[in-house]
Amino acid sequence: MDKPHLLFWLNLLGYKLLGVSEWSARVPTLLITVGEVWLTYLIGRRLVGQLAAWLGGFILLTCIGFFVLHLQILTDHLITLSLLAALYGLLRWEAQPGFRWTALFFLALVAGFLSKGFIGLVFPGSIGLLYAWGRRDRRLLRLFFSPLGLTLAAALLALWGVVTELANPGFLQFQIVNEQLMRFLGRRTPPDVNSFTLAGFYVFLGIWLMPWTFILPDALYRFWQATRPGREVGAAGRLLLIWAAFILAFFTLSSSRIEYYSLPALPALALILGWRLKRYLDTPKDRLIPWTLLALGLLGLSLLVLLPHLEQICVANRREFCGMVSLIAPLARQATWFIPAVALTGILAARLRRPRLTVAAYGVLAVAIAWFTFKTMVVLTPLMCDQVAGEYILRVASPQDLLIMGPIEEFEYGASLEFYARRHILMVKGPGGLPQFPYPAPPASDYIITPERLKELWQGPRKVFLLLDHATPPEPFLQDATAVLTLPGKRLLVNHP
Repeated sequence: MDKPHLLFWLNLLGYKLLGVSEWSARVPTLLITVGEVWLTYLIGRRLVGQLAAWLGGFILLTCIGFFVLHLQILTDHLITLSLLAALYGLLRWEAQPGFRWTALFFLALVAGFLSKGFIGLVFPGSIGLLYAWGRRDRRLLRLFFSPLGLTLAAALLALWGVVTELANPGFLQFQIVNEQLMRFLGRRTPPDVNSFTLAGFYVFLGIWLMPWTFILPDALYRFWQATRPGREVGAAGRLLLIWAAFILAFFTLSSSRIEYYSLPALPALALILGWRLKRYLDTPKDRLIPWTLLALGLLGLSLLVLLPHLEQICVANRREFCGMVSLIAPLARQATWFIPAVALTGILAARLRRPRLTVAAYGVLAVAIAWFTFKTMVVLTPLMCDQVAGEYILRVASPQDLLIMGPIEEFEYGASLEFYARRHILMVKGPGGLPQFPYPAPPASDYIITPERLKELWQGPRKVFLLLDHATPPEPFLQDATAVLTLPGKRLLVNHP
């Protein structure tokens, strides 16, 4: 209940239509991904032209962050999709006012709110108002304050709010005050996830945009110049700058930020990068792309040296990345020769004044990096999501056996273990008092236990399986426990072998 319900409805619909499986769990996210790329292209076609829009869609699809994050089920994908839909509706209404574009804009706001709360309203609303202010176009205010649009959105949100509050008394106060306002201020109860430092947040933004990151500063500067009146893009293109800047500024000011919160800014940045690639095709003497390919080639050569540092950054916030370097080293060794080879091909093409071949080599490099990233996730995902432990329990445990997850901070860490084990689990409250329900839970639904209760169950007659992190110091009564499964970063213990 800590999030509005649209994402859960979509996944439940997928299970209902296709059965419960990994494949059916991913179908909604796949459809959302297609929608995000398609809307990015449609927006880009109106702002930067067809070729730049196509290149922007390609860049979005191949940048590491967009690719990797869409292998996970996150509410942020729906936020990004609803933001894209709202801004596309705004642009279409600006060109040709009509109720269908008003309806699209406000339905997108509703979808955004039902995905993650107020930011689903704040992002498109604020970006749209700033765009209207920059354009000096008061006519756009008719869209934002349309009586029909406001009535439609208010009716749908009120219906959802009333029904949810009746089913779960106190939900709205908890959701609006605690999960929205207090989370932004860093005063949520119980405490929020470990927030990334500002530097770490922007480091990950650079990682998410790879392999296109190195051309971003130049692209932003030149694009800003091109949005001046009378220049090639024009004032309408400022929407992309406002869009990216507002989202990044919002999380810069927020006390709660984690690595993937920059996701809604990626489509805008991808379109700006696509425009920059098109400009290179028009002016092949431009040296930015060859120098970027050289930097990427050198980065590929140093990959094995950089990976341990990346693991340290990840493990500081996410336990599941522990030990990842040893698992992906074989793939990294392949990348250390393939990436420089493709980069060198692009550099030679640039020397021969073959801009299309240079950009094609850059594209091949991006696809190759996405492929290596995918293969890396294939290796890491079973361990990151507790698939191995869950499938082991499914094979060997009897219905009356208990499955317990050791002290962790967040509820979602237990979701995949329960999914693959096909049984309910218990979770142990850690030294910091987490995880903790932020609202009263009925005794039948309360699956959080204290360390004392864990000791009672462990020393009782029932067989208990306990999944523990290596980083978690075991209680004295667990010192001699039998490990039936040892995995990178964690182990599965049993009390009665």
